Amino acid sequence: MKKGKVRRTVILIIVACMILTVLGCVAWKKRIGIYNTYMKMTGREPSRTTQWVLKGKEIGYHKQVIKTGKNKSETLQIADNGSNMEKVESTITQEASWVDTSLEVDQQLEEEQKNGYTWEEPLVVQNPYRYSPLTAVILFDTDEECEVRVTVKGKTEAADIEGTIDVSTSHRVPVVGLYAGQENTVLLELLDDTGKVSDSQEIKITTDELPEKMNDAVTPVKTSGESALPLTIVHGQGARYPYAYDCMGDVRWYLDRKSDKFGIYPLSNDRFLFAAGDIGITNIGKPDTSDLYETDYLGRAYKLYYIKQGVHHDIAEKEPGGNLLILSNSGEEYYWDMIQEIDRETGEVVDELKLSDIFRKQYVNSIDWAHINTISYQASDDTILISPRNLSAAVKIKWSTKEIVWMLGDPKLWKDTEFEQYVLQPEDDFVYQFYQHSVYQLTADLDGNPETQEISMFDNHASFFKDRIKDIYDNPKESYVLVYSVNEKDKTVKQIKKIPVTYSQITSNTCYDETSGHIFGMCGYVKGRSGINYEMDYETGEIINQYQISSWFYRSTPMKIDYNDLASAMETDENYICGELLKPVETTKKLTKTTDQMPDESEVSMRLMDRILYVKSDYHAISQIIFSGENHTYVYDLSDKLIFSEKMMLVNQEMAVPLTDMSADSYDVYVVYKDKFYNSGQTITIK
Repeated sequence: MKKGKVRRTVILIIVACMILTVLGCVAWKKRIGIYNTYMKMTGREPSRTTQWVLKGKEIGYHKQVIKTGKNKSETLQIADNGSNMEKVESTITQEASWVDTSLEVDQQLEEEQKNGYTWEEPLVVQNPYRYSPLTAVILFDTDEECEVRVTVKGKTEAADIEGTIDVSTSHRVPVVGLYAGQENTVLLELLDDTGKVSDSQEIKITTDELPEKMNDAVTPVKTSGESALPLTIVHGQGARYPYAYDCMGDVRWYLDRKSDKFGIYPLSNDRFLFAAGDIGITNIGKPDTSDLYETDYLGRAYKLYYIKQGVHHDIAEKEPGGNLLILSNSGEEYYWDMIQEIDRETGEVVDELKLSDIFRKQYVNSIDWAHINTISYQASDDTILISPRNLSAAVKIKWSTKEIVWMLGDPKLWKDTEFEQYVLQPEDDFVYQFYQHSVYQLTADLDGNPETQEISMFDNHASFFKDRIKDIYDNPKESYVLVYSVNEKDKTVKQIKKIPVTYSQITSNTCYDETSGHIFGMCGYVKGRSGINYEMDYETGEIINQYQISSWFYRSTPMKIDYNDLASAMETDENYICGELLKPVETTKKLTKTTDQMPDESEVSMRLMDRILYVKSDYHAISQIIFSGENHTYVYDLSDKLIFSEKMMLVNQEMAVPLTDMSADSYDVYVVYKDKFYNSGQTITIK
């Protein structure tokens, strides 16, 4: 009997060990048990992804009709110039890129210029590129070389919008800053080689009314009648169609093309990067756009960059016309936490920094633990200055080595941590920032000390993670425009300017105009989901201008116009469509399942642009797109993607799926939508 019991006990132990071994393997594979134990041993909380698996809750849709392997995360480098449209036949509506349509119009204008329009009878083309209704171009020739000065007459002299175009006999004059819904007076002046006016005339241009969504967009609360910024752009969040207003609060420019939630990013060449709306990369958080156009204020697009993990919040140039430093997402477990350097010509990622590689342990403890919202580059010392909002700190990092130079934030938040050594020590008392935006290094010497660097900041002074700041947060219910003086050698900081403004919980920014000595507080999110913009005297803090913005916005920035660039014919790179995207992977498996009827087009729709298929649906509702050909099968697989909130699924998403690498074949297009398998009824033939 005893031997039998021993035998049974041994068998039970062996079986238990086998079960534990299997469970251990599964746990390791799924990053549950062992991984969770490791995270706790190293002082870190398990990631949200792990927590969801532990709870058995995976938000979204994850069905696979065709199983794919590890290569489902492969990406494709894109180098194109719009010449491949003829290589694709499809039942899906095909369209040209914004760059291609801009080039087509530009070439038409070049041909039109040859028709010999004269100074006496010029040709006026209003909104030539379709997307900038309050602009025009005027074509004419002159016998003698001369400069041309163009002025859109304002309601007051201070509201005039003026620019000068270089010497030529063939003139393409850009007009920017027309009023909507009225007859505008545009003054043209010919300037001789001494700069004197040799001839002038007035041209009348009548415009359509503003779109209803922009009626009463800006209301002056206080205005001096002039501004250091002739035009100020409002963009992002509630202002998805970027617009600009003048010193009197009148809208004088807008783009009739929807941006994403962050709007536009100004460039040193007085163009801007336009983040296309509703086009989103699937990741663990909110969808961020993959499509980034270099654009000008006439509405011309010069280049399209595809960003494989999406772009958000801010973009900086390493030098004028140089590589782009973009804020992106690290991927599966976190978002709004990575910086990538993008080659300006090819769109290739040439360097990157995941902020979690620097901040470890207790700081990397949630999906949006970093929330980087600004970045700038200082070429003099090869550093980046970033604003990880959710750490309530500004951080300067050596870009080439990825080492922290200094941190600006309340030392109490970093006491007894490995980062305490980097925190700047305060000289004199001041209140520190909480959950700030818009941190930039200024070129102006505002403290009269050449040994220091001035840092501007919009301090929202918000309190999202109260458990972290509960002992130090003062809860004043106002925000601040701040300027700091940093002495890097001594590792000290002074707060040399603190101007209170309306409390703005999120978004918002500040900027400083060195010529006028004015500083701006752009409060993007105030009570009632609207905005307030302040123009103030830096020395006194006196409010010079104040404007009520009818919707909340992401940022408000100066509009700087290069008239000679706008007057020139377009020049593009050889491959003006470039970058990197997740690609469909080939599989030897074939479809064997029957399909349901395709959902209504309002739920899933498709369009083709060159050899990129755009598929629109609810966010995270599509887990697979299958291209079933006679000889080849490809799967665009998103089945393993997680999101942290069901609220995310209430937004729309349009995914950019590259077909460039697919073999020549005729494909039927299938989708797995909300875990149901559908034949879309669409076909794509790649020649």
